[in-house]
Amino acid sequence: MPANDPLISDAARIARAISHPVRLQILNELRGDGAYVMHLTSVLGRPQANISQHLMVLREAGLVRAIREGMTVFYVVSDPDVLTVVDALLALAKKRAAQRELMAEAGMEEGRGGRRRHRGKCRCPRCRQQ
Repeated sequence: MPANDPLISDAARIARAISHPVRLQILNELRGDGAYVMHLTSVLGRPQANISQHLMVLREAGLVRAIREGMTVFYVVSDPDVLTVVDALLALAKKRAAQRELMAEAGMEEGRGGRRRHRGKCRCPRCRQQ
């Protein structure tokens, strides 16, 4: 694929849109039937202006749709595949947390580039360099 492939660019734009913790929380809250902005502000404990800014990013990326109901706005996920991506990210984060916990119990820590290194009396070349 060329470096300026539009599909890659769009995928990167989507990834940037969901890369903020608050936006992931918003997408998680929109599961099922969606939610009103006032619900999101209450559940996430953030000001309405902040939630609206995050919703704008998600809307511009095409991940959510706004439905106006009189003076209120209701948001829904634009495509169920969005939640599949969110679920995959949450599953990966949960797996990584479990791995870090196991490594800590084994007296290991993760080094640069995801490499594992022992703490303590290990004499391997990697640990001796520290």
